[in-house]
Amino acid sequence: MIGGVFARNVGLSTVLKLSAFVLQFAMLPVLVRALGAHEYGVWVAMQSLVVWVSLLELGLSKGLRNKLIESLGEKKHELARSYISSCFLGQLLLWSFVCLLLYLVLLFGEFPWARWMKSQGDDHQIAMGLFLSFVSFALMQLFGVTNAILYAKHWNAATALVGFFSSVGLFLYAYLSDRYGFELSIPKLAYANLLLLGLGYLIQSVYLAKVFPELVPTWRLFRWGHFQEVIFSGSRFLLIEITYIVIFVMDRWIVLQILGPGAVTEYDILLRLSSIVTTGYALFIGPTWALSGTAWAKQDSAMMTKLWRIVSGLMIPFASVAVAIGLLMNPLIHVWVDPAIDVPILARVSMVVYSWVVIWGAGYASLLNGIGRVREQMLCSVMACLMNIPLSIYLCQIQGVGIAGVLIASTLSLSMFALVAPFVWRDCRRSCKAI
Repeated sequence: MIGGVFARNVGLSTVLKLSAFVLQFAMLPVLVRALGAHEYGVWVAMQSLVVWVSLLELGLSKGLRNKLIESLGEKKHELARSYISSCFLGQLLLWSFVCLLLYLVLLFGEFPWARWMKSQGDDHQIAMGLFLSFVSFALMQLFGVTNAILYAKHWNAATALVGFFSSVGLFLYAYLSDRYGFELSIPKLAYANLLLLGLGYLIQSVYLAKVFPELVPTWRLFRWGHFQEVIFSGSRFLLIEITYIVIFVMDRWIVLQILGPGAVTEYDILLRLSSIVTTGYALFIGPTWALSGTAWAKQDSAMMTKLWRIVSGLMIPFASVAVAIGLLMNPLIHVWVDPAIDVPILARVSMVVYSWVVIWGAGYASLLNGIGRVREQMLCSVMACLMNIPLSIYLCQIQGVGIAGVLIASTLSLSMFALVAPFVWRDCRRSCKAI
């Protein structure tokens, strides 16, 4: 079972990872030329800002994932469909209300959006870009239901297909705009991104409805009690999600406010290089979430040990790739993006260590999340949230470390869970043997 699941997911994820690698580097210089380095930094900071709305989701996507793994593992398809129906329809009402409220605030509120975002555009353009970006993010949250089905069915790598499809479309749009001299603005880019995501999720949903007709959501199976169950299950992940927002999202906002949009562009390039390691590793270990939950439900100690060995073994090649990227970073940036950008050695070293800590924590988080053991993650998340932003500001502004300071702060914040996680997993494995 493990071999087949990993072979299917790793095969697809490898194709997506390599394709995403090419797309990221191909699209970056095109967008920088089309928008300008200054406005590209504003665009990146804007995409980070909208992620704060995910707190309204209350961890529903992760809660639903675990509920589906449990119910489908027990062959309770009617119960699984009720969970899907309750979450999809509940979120449809939630995000419709949120989008309407944001439309009124962003488009009719007299706020200096351009000044706050340090943009060269006007307030209406920035407000429209923010609104369309919020709608795109709401769409991703709503269709997290389809991703939960893919995870529960062990099709983890397929969850990246919509993002890959929209990236291809966005690249073509940006390339054609740059080649034929069409004006590309932040609102136009946000609108194109929304249309492509909508089309991608429509195709994915139609396909899943044909393959798994027994899981298609319906009003008839909406149950408020099941919606509450999923919220309760997902709420355990809420503090962990807040940590990700504080560490992985607010960093760009801090760089924007302290160093300016140009520095955000440089920081985004740095993180895109790091994501080759972190996102690639996450795609490879994706199946361990569901498999770990299955092993725990069966009290299969041997399967849990095998999963741990897979997760640990995969860390070595990805850690090596991080080192290679750190050594070759400036030549890569000079060739693909801009020869004028030169990342200092402290930032390069910080990126390598940051990547190591992220994949170490991600491996254990996937194993522990699958069995619902999140207490230690929650405690570490609270401490990480308390220290990350002030430490980032201190290192970036007061100590003058620049973008490396933000990476160092993120690394130190994430290190708390990275140190605790192996002991938590060892305790879980021993408990499994004792039962």
